Amino acid sequence: MHFLFAWRYFRGKYNFQAIQMIAWVSVVAIAVGTAALIIVLSVSNGFTEVVKGLYADFYADVRVTPVEGKFFSMRDAPYQKLASIEGVRAASKVVESRALLVKGDLQSVVLVKGVDKNYSKINNVAKYMKRGQYIMGDMENPILLLGIGVEQKLGLFRSFIGDTLQLYAVNRSGKAFTDINQLNNLTAVQGGAFSVQQEFDDQYVFTNYSFAQYLFDLDTSQYSAIEMAVLPNKKEQVIAEIKKQLGTGFQVKDKYQQNADLYKIMQMEKWIIFAILALIMIVASFNLVGALTMLVLEKQKDIHVLHAMGAKPWDIQKIFLMLSGIMAFMGALIGGGLASLFCFVQNKFHLIKLGGNSFVIDYYPVKPMAEDYIAIILLVMVIAIAAGWIPARKASARLFEKIS
Repeated sequence: MHFLFAWRYFRGKYNFQAIQMIAWVSVVAIAVGTAALIIVLSVSNGFTEVVKGLYADFYADVRVTPVEGKFFSMRDAPYQKLASIEGVRAASKVVESRALLVKGDLQSVVLVKGVDKNYSKINNVAKYMKRGQYIMGDMENPILLLGIGVEQKLGLFRSFIGDTLQLYAVNRSGKAFTDINQLNNLTAVQGGAFSVQQEFDDQYVFTNYSFAQYLFDLDTSQYSAIEMAVLPNKKEQVIAEIKKQLGTGFQVKDKYQQNADLYKIMQMEKWIIFAILALIMIVASFNLVGALTMLVLEKQKDIHVLHAMGAKPWDIQKIFLMLSGIMAFMGALIGGGLASLFCFVQNKFHLIKLGGNSFVIDYYPVKPMAEDYIAIILLVMVIAIAAGWIPARKASARLFEKIS
């Protein structure tokens, strides 16, 4: 019954046409706020998925590193035992440390990452090659794959593929040095350049792990990490088995744990955006309060008639609370429909483009998520109850005064 009266008031005619216009302005305000929330959150989700995809391509499913120190020793037998764990698709020995890369008068501090031939099954950097080939050579003929940021710092361009570069690394003997000539100094050639995203492009240089071991004064059984590609449904079992085999001296991390801070920041940014837009919707709901207050004044005669028919003050209050809910729901339905249509069109036709050519995609990515819709529906419900409470109380209070 309460809903039927509320629906009749929403659709009905009013003595003052302005009241109906104000009511629809309130509905439109809720619709615009809802659409903005869905679209902005969907764009945030889209960018988050793109960034996660880049990190997923660059980071291994599972990474094993020592708890203390930068390097550890592992013979072939225990390494093969790890690589043969059920669920492991591929494993790679990794040697990673800082070095100075020099070309003529230009230089850049880089993160040299030596890997073996299995690494292409673990890391997808090969698909991000901009120049040259995904080849890293061997101990005698080392080849370097440079991030394009490193390449730019050294003034290298397409014509320099195959040019000789100098690598300098700190001598691990621990002796102090006073000039660059006391560093380990090796030469290698540039085999190509990759571009994943700026964080990686500005510092990473890939080569084969044997050359990296020699550069950093390591013996053939020393590494800085073991990286693995694992089956998605076997990740937890693989991590548990690795910890069981290696004990407490090693830490084993999945992709999320390797980038936990990044994922937390992205999630925090999303809900900060939600909070800001929610405040805008709350401000827009003031129109709803004004419209309902005017409707209460307009329907004074109806309220008295309902009382004569046996309605209690609480019944009147529920009718106007229900009316507030209908207006907010209609706005949310219109806004949600328009936002969903926009997301579908943007995903299919990529109508709105990103400025510049520096990103991996040239359009705004959007990804609507059910949890966003649920959160927005809950927000609209709270706004409807809060906006309708005062006018509804006023309507019931007037009736209560008449009864008294």
